[in-house]
Amino acid sequence: MTALGDVAVYRAELVVHRPSGPSIDLGGVVTYSPRRAVRWVRTRAEQVAQQLGAPSGAGVLDWLGDQVDFGRAVYGLMAGNPVTLTVVDAEGCAYALVARPGGGAVGTYGNGAPRGRGAAWLAA
Repeated sequence: MTALGDVAVYRAELVVHRPSGPSIDLGGVVTYSPRRAVRWVRTRAEQVAQQLGAPSGAGVLDWLGDQVDFGRAVYGLMAGNPVTLTVVDAEGCAYALVARPGGGAVGTYGNGAPRGRGAAWLAA
């Protein structure tokens, strides 16, 4: 597990990988809380599923409704295992949602150092 001093740091981000063209960083969060990192992934996954609609978002909605999976994801993240969810739309764009230990070099815009309880960034 990556730590900042003696405190564990977690990061979560959403990146869209396009079949042709560069990837797009849609933002993320750096936090001291593994629960907050997983909750961020869940919130963004719900937004992606709603925007894409069925059938692309159907599996995401099943995962969102399972509290046991949420708990497993939090404990897995605390143990050093990343939480990943990828949704592919009809055009072949892959929406990669990832929460992982470590706060350094977060995406293109995040600086990796949480302030207060966490730091977030959005791609402009």
